[in-house]
Formats: sequence, structure tokens, C-alpha cells
Amino acid sequence: MKGIIIASHGPMAQGIVDTSKFFFGEQDQFQACCLDPDDTPASYLEKIKEAISHVDKDDGVIIFCDLRFGIPCDCLCRIMSEEKPPNDIHVLTGVDLAMVLQALNLRSYTDIDPEELVKIGNESIADLNKLIHV
Repeated sequence: MKGIIIASHGPMAQGIVDTSKFFFGEQDQFQACCLDPDDTPASYLEKIKEAISHVDKDDGVIIFCDLRFGIPCDCLCRIMSEEKPPNDIHVLTGVDLAMVLQALNLRSYTDIDPEELVKIGNESIADLNKLIHV
């Protein structure tokens, strides 16, 4: 089963993990990695490496990152460009709850297609007024 990490500036990642429990209960190999105000890029790099080693049980890790740019994403780029990067890490930016819920649902019985998760994230964004013709 793939590990899942939510990486964010501030506590957003923990909020997504906590909200996911409403739908799926407590999950193994699933954790938040929040950039705290007192973190430096170097300290966050160590924090995210520790999170990866904690959730990876040799099936790989999907990491959902809040923004395409910023310290969490920069640290993940550094990890992925190392001479010997950790096995099978896939990073998706612009995380939303729908993407994470789908990943949690799929990982227990099939491979997770990152492109499908991106599609779900894109489709979950909508102008509700237009959808209900208000």
C-alpha cells in the first residue's frame, strides 16, 4: 500500500488529514508534514525526509503539496533530484480534499494513477452558482 503525505505551509496539511478521518477513520501510512513558522528550509527538508521514511513500506509514496512553489515543494524537488532519491515518490501540487480522499480509497485495492488524482482535483473545482443556475 502506498504511503500518503500531505505537505503544506502551516497547519493545512494536518486539517486535511484530520478531515479525512471523518470519511475513512484512522489510516496507516498517512500523515501531515506542516511547515511551521520557525522551520528553516533545512529543518523542513529533514522533517519531510522523516515523514517519507515513516510512511514508505516499499510500495512508494504519494505526496500532496499545497503549492507548486515555496519551501515544501522546493524541499521535495531537492529530495527527488538527489543522487539516490527514495524509491517511487510521486508529488502532486495544488492538493484538495477530493484528491486525497480518492487516493485513500484507491490505495487499498489498486494502483493509484496520479493523473486520475489530478483530474479529480481539477473537476472538484466549480462555480456552484453556475452549476445550479443561480
